[in-house]
Amino acid sequence: MSSSTSTSVPEVRKDRYRVVGLMAKKPGLTDEQFFAHWREVNGPLFTSLEIVKKNILKYEQHHYNNSFEAGIAANGYALPQEYRGVAVFEAESYEKILEVFLSEEYKRLAYDDELNFLDRSKSVFLPGSLITYIDRS
Repeated sequence: MSSSTSTSVPEVRKDRYRVVGLMAKKPGLTDEQFFAHWREVNGPLFTSLEIVKKNILKYEQHHYNNSFEAGIAANGYALPQEYRGVAVFEAESYEKILEVFLSEEYKRLAYDDELNFLDRSKSVFLPGSLITYIDRS
């Protein structure tokens, strides 16, 4: 006698694409200096760009909070080391997100500001498909 259960598996979203960036802090900065510059200077600068207004549906900054460190380490997870934040970019396609970072406007106005708080050589971008299991918003 076999028993089967029906589990609903959500579809991969086709209406929105996400890229997350693991943001590494520039050496010599405190976490507070990193967070302040990213939030107060770079965030407003980035969101003021016309290409961002045109292409990006959602931009979020996730600032690291060390309150979970003891718990995650106790469960065997690695600590984030140099990563102090996650940038979330959503758009109608990966191409629209990439278009922002390849644009002359971004290179001219925002690219150099990243040197004030980011270690670009250690920061990583991860494009990925969205599969939502829970959304109570």
